[in-house]
This record gives sequence, structure tokens and C-alpha cells, in this order.
Amino acid sequence: MSEENTENHINEEKVVSSKIEENLCLKSVRVTINLMIHVLISLVVFVCLWFACSSGITFFNLHIILCVLGYQFFMCHATLVISQYNACTMFIARRYKKHLHWVLQVFAVAMVTTGTVFVILQKDTHFTSIHGILGLAALVLAFVSLLNGVLVMFSHKVSSSAIGKFWIKFFHYISGVATIFLGTGSLCAAFNYNSFRTWTGEGDAFIIALMALTCLFTVLITLDFWIATAIKFRTRSK
Repeated sequence: MSEENTENHINEEKVVSSKIEENLCLKSVRVTINLMIHVLISLVVFVCLWFACSSGITFFNLHIILCVLGYQFFMCHATLVISQYNACTMFIARRYKKHLHWVLQVFAVAMVTTGTVFVILQKDTHFTSIHGILGLAALVLAFVSLLNGVLVMFSHKVSSSAIGKFWIKFFHYISGVATIFLGTGSLCAAFNYNSFRTWTGEGDAFIIALMALTCLFTVLITLDFWIATAIKFRTRSK
């Protein structure tokens, strides 16, 4: 083998090695992010359910239980289940992930709708606080995302181009992530209520920490989404 061919062979091996290291690094980052999300969701949901169940079963407490489980648990997991590196569904075939995604999404929307009806029955005035306004906006956008999800299922009939199908799916993803953000904002506003502050008995530090954890897992879900989207764009451009 000539000296030039040897050098080219070495350079090719370096490129391959670099790509493998890059892929392993990216995979490790995404798996770590996913695990952090699961832990943070579990912590926040546990605290909320503990609060709701500590004073008996009322329409108001059912509102908390259903909406927290709907937005922060089922809707978030409906988003995560699509991820290639989701710890719970990493080894499930993609077609089954899609089925699980829409089942969780429908279940989440049903829960938050029922929870909203319960709080309407409990109170005389509705959607006047920041919590209520953000909650209503999240519910409306959840239905938009759900209906757009139906459009995604038939995207092959709506658009014949790959680019058109991609943007239909992209709008569905964006509306879903926006719904989670609005749900997070509504929950954080609820953390500031006197009833919750009195129940915790921990002062501002605990409330701020709980808000920060809730916002953190929401941002991490979005980060994982943008990483996956960037990879898709990069793949399509090649």
C-alpha cells in the first residue's frame, strides 16, 4: 500500500471514529435528558396528588387530580413516547409508539376536559385568574393538537410531497409542546395559591423550587423535541 493510500485510509478511520463518538455522545445526552424528565414529572405529580388527596374528594380536588395527570403526566408522556431514546418505549416498534401516542393524547384531553368541568361546577366565576386563563388556553390548544393529530394520520392523503407531510407533523408537534407549556404555566400559577402555600408550610423557597422543577422538565421535553427535529432536517438536507 502506498504512503498516500495509507494516509487516506487513516483519515477515513478518523472520520468514522469521530461520527461514532458523536452519535454515542448525542445518544447519552438524550437518554440522560429523558431520565431526568421522568424523575421530575414523578416528583411534581406526586406532590400535587398528595395535596389534592389530603383534604378528601371534592370537585375541586378532582379538578387538580385530573388536570395534573392529564397535562403533566399523560400529555407529557404522549410527547415523550415518540422519542427514539425514551426509556419506557425505547425497544418498542415505531408503529406501536404512534398508537400509544394517540391513545395517551386522547386520554389526556379527556381527563383535562373532565377536570375543567368539575372546577366549573365547583366555582361561580371562571377563567378570571392567570391560572384559569392559561388553563383554558391550554385546553383549547389541546383540542387543536388533537384534531391536527387526526390530520397527521391522513397526511399521506392531504399532501403528496414529503415536505408537506413534514410540516403537517411539525405543526402538530408545535401545538402539542405549546399545550404543555400553557399547562405548566397554569400549574405554576396554582402553586402560588394560599391554600397550597398553607398546606406545604415550607414558605417561598419550596414553592419556587417546585415551579422551577415543573418548568425544567417542560423545557427538557422541548429540548429533546428540537434535537430530534434538527436531526430530521439534517437528514433531509443530505
